[in-house]
Amino acid sequence: MCRLFEEWENEIKNYCRENMLSFEKAKKMSKSWGKNDIALQYIDKEKGKMGLRDDTPAPAVLWIRKTPGGELEFEQTEYTQKYLAI
Repeated sequence: MCRLFEEWENEIKNYCRENMLSFEKAKKMSKSWGKNDIALQYIDKEKGKMGLRDDTPAPAVLWIRKTPGGELEFEQTEYTQKYLAI
């Protein structure tokens, strides 16, 4: 589980609500994270059945970063509406 997602859950939920995005979908997505950022990724469960031998992309759907000032910054990608829209 992504600790940052849990810490930032309320802000992410508010962002989703304000931008007509599904928080429930976001919560279920694959997550990659660093010290101050999270990338929500879409993984197609129908593809990628060969594990590491399969070269199935997992596009970044939403980037979430904590700025030096402590605020969260959200960046939508070309996949945001496709995979997170309500």
